[in-house]
Amino acid sequence: MTPPGHFRKTSPGTGRIILIAVLFLLVIVLLHPAVADREVRVALQEIPPSVYTGSQGEPAGIFVELIQEIGAKEGWKIVWVPGTLSESWARLSSGQIDLLMSVTATPERESLYDFSNEPAMSVWSQVYAPPGSEIKTILDLDEKRVAVLKGDINAYAFRDYAEKFDIDPLYVEFNTLDDLFRGASAGGADAVVAFNIAGRETADKYSLLETNVLFNPTALGFAVREGQNQDILAAIDRYLAAGKSDPSSQYSLIMRKWFGHEASWTVPYYLWWGLGVAVGLVAIFVVMSGVLRREVRKKTTEISRQNEELRSHVASRLDAEKRLVRKNEELQAANEQMAAIEKELRLKYAELGRTQQTLTDARKRLTMLNTLTFQELQNGLFSLNGLLGLAKEEKCSEQGRTYIEKGESILTSLENSLRVAKNYQELGINKPQWQDVNSVFLYAISHLDLSGISRTVVLDGIEIYADLLLENVFFEMVKNVIRHGAGADAISLKYRRGDDRVTILFEDNGPGIPAADKERIFNEGHSKNMGSGLFLAREVLAITGIALRETGEPGRGARFEIFVPEGVFRFPGERKT
Repeated sequence: MTPPGHFRKTSPGTGRIILIAVLFLLVIVLLHPAVADREVRVALQEIPPSVYTGSQGEPAGIFVELIQEIGAKEGWKIVWVPGTLSESWARLSSGQIDLLMSVTATPERESLYDFSNEPAMSVWSQVYAPPGSEIKTILDLDEKRVAVLKGDINAYAFRDYAEKFDIDPLYVEFNTLDDLFRGASAGGADAVVAFNIAGRETADKYSLLETNVLFNPTALGFAVREGQNQDILAAIDRYLAAGKSDPSSQYSLIMRKWFGHEASWTVPYYLWWGLGVAVGLVAIFVVMSGVLRREVRKKTTEISRQNEELRSHVASRLDAEKRLVRKNEELQAANEQMAAIEKELRLKYAELGRTQQTLTDARKRLTMLNTLTFQELQNGLFSLNGLLGLAKEEKCSEQGRTYIEKGESILTSLENSLRVAKNYQELGINKPQWQDVNSVFLYAISHLDLSGISRTVVLDGIEIYADLLLENVFFEMVKNVIRHGAGADAISLKYRRGDDRVTILFEDNGPGIPAADKERIFNEGHSKNMGSGLFLAREVLAITGIALRETGEPGRGARFEIFVPEGVFRFPGERKT
């Protein structure tokens, strides 16, 4: 017992235990921040409407809304890092930020950065100029001051484009999109190069006009430092892929907010009929229940009699069971033989998997080679077509103009063949999916200029089971209106439901298609610069048994009817889980 006024001396073992406990608590405190939400540093450059700072100082724009939605789903803490585009590229290279938005991939950039596989949207480069500038073609920019955004892909693409036409502009670099257009408006430059979605709104703000100089069709997406933050890109790709296939997704809502509109929706008449039929069935069920109860009592007596008869068959069934035992032994031997076959099949399947992987890798390389080849051919044809157009404007003999026109016809045919080959390369590769027709139509026309054409869309949310190239079908039909529907100022997309199919109707109020050409327009390589677009459209639909036909009246507009058979269409409320 310890005397009063004295303390018991602590043993060395007890001291070590206390020290270990203190260190354990210190490690928990130090590691606690690791369980917090992941912090993702995102560049905030000024490129409206893709990404910019709002009037209240808040991040705004299409890509801002997309990454905020993805971050909320993934549990990210978004940290915005303001700066110019060139500053943001430098910060991404040094690791000061994790993600850069609204950018496009190039061979040079892909050696330093990794990019999302799913594009967020499609854009093209365009030249803007002050009123009265007389800039109509790329040649008008020779020795002119051209304003470009520092670090922007448009600057690099325009330099390549200018070299092909052998012109020598003077480049003036700016740090922000607003400075870019303000400088040209104040006389600091003769023209501006920017993406069409960014330039349209800013050009109006500074009283600049769009020119006919368009080039560099491309897609915008996301970028990270090479070999890092691959989970961020994977999450973005999942979100974009799922959003494009779901018309009710937040991605689709964001796209409609910035580029499209909501199609009208009404309660289908057949739902009211269905409700009436359901009420009638309930009434019939109540009546039948009473009848069935009486029948059950009768059948119960009959079953009791039959039960006695069944007992007499038990003995014979015992003999049958003995025979079944012998058969089971035979089946067991067969099962062992099947097991050996299964083992052999597994080995074959593993070998097939290795072969499949080899084929997949080869296909990826071939697809990359085809993509680079198509891009180079497309740029070359685009440049050659521009040169022929310029040559046509120069003074030359009538025979020379005839040769130029023939050359333009050949180029148009080559461009159509190139586009068909590229689309045919992807035809049928991916599994068909259920697709919302309204969303696919909106995405298709986002690539076209319909400023002078009104649109009426009434689809009631119909979905069809089709190849992923369905967007190309509507793109070709609308493009046909723009190119060949002289005087057409209105198009409509509606549907008509029959007993065993749905017919989707696409109509315009142009001159229509002559009766002799109604079937020939779907032939490969049809004349009048129509190419093989409608031929490919019919092939895309035919993959899932959908037919395409032109039934308009000449002189009253074209009408394309898409016949969707039973089982290949559905409406809201009919989706199977």
